[in-house]
Amino acid sequence: MGSPQEVISPLQQLLAAGDDSQGGQGSGEFEVVAVVSQPARPVGRSGKLQDPPVAEFAKGLGLKVMQPESARDPGFLDELRALRPDVIVTAAYGQILSKKFLAIPCRGTINIHPSILPKYRGATPVPAALLNGDMVTGVSVLFTVKELDAGAIICVEEAPVLPGETAGELTSRMFGVGGRLLIEALGKLRDPSFAGTPQDDAAATYCGKIDKADGAVDWTRVARVTCNRFRAFHPWPGTFTFLHGKRVMLLEMREAAAVDLGSGGAPAGEPGSFTFSKLAKGILVRSADGILLITKLQNEGGKPVDAAAFWNGIKDRTACRFSAGDRGGA
Repeated sequence: MGSPQEVISPLQQLLAAGDDSQGGQGSGEFEVVAVVSQPARPVGRSGKLQDPPVAEFAKGLGLKVMQPESARDPGFLDELRALRPDVIVTAAYGQILSKKFLAIPCRGTINIHPSILPKYRGATPVPAALLNGDMVTGVSVLFTVKELDAGAIICVEEAPVLPGETAGELTSRMFGVGGRLLIEALGKLRDPSFAGTPQDDAAATYCGKIDKADGAVDWTRVARVTCNRFRAFHPWPGTFTFLHGKRVMLLEMREAAAVDLGSGGAPAGEPGSFTFSKLAKGILVRSADGILLITKLQNEGGKPVDAAAFWNGIKDRTACRFSAGDRGGA
């Protein structure tokens, strides 16, 4: 059970370890009897319905795909019950599961969660790790219970956070690790007495909801925090600022090094003030304590461009300053 592109990897790894009739290379230990994903949603201006990536992938392989509007729907639960699953695996599925649902699989429902639980329980563990500047993260495979991400741990693996890695990149990499752990976890579940390792609830931390407005840059923050937020919010909700009352999306950003500044030094003025550096091939923006380098941007209603093209499109360069709101700024 899953929806986004990043969680196709665990399904692929499960199929590769599974039944040969499903194209797997394994010993026939596992059979995927169905894939459950979110319903198709309208996309773009045309409003054409589009399946989530997991559903599209599974349909391409001829697997049975179920896409209930709600995982609580009695008809869906009856259909799922008729499949008599031993185990249900969830990975970024996107819905809360009821007691009736959890009672269906005879061995249990398990979840692939991209954090070292009990740290970062909730829906946004990868952005939370990047927001906090963590150098190490990981993946937990756990039993699903009614309480949020509180089930016993089946297996877990730590992994480093790579320099400059964004939420999209880290999520994809962690679910790749999660696919390998899933095969290990299913092996452990063959022992009917295996119950996993209980979590320390007293040590639990939770990650909050992310809103579109969180992507707005406050240039009075220190450079490291702004970069962490950029990484955490890429690809969604993205990072944006305003210039002359129009939104500008920031698509590539990092802290500027001394070599980026060259002899020209940092841009003068208040936080948000910026200039263009031919040496660094980017826009240099002043923050509370340092300089940020932006190399790719997108004007409201425009296409992504490199920093030079963005700079050349600015008519008045007498006082260039990004603002945090949709009014103000030079």
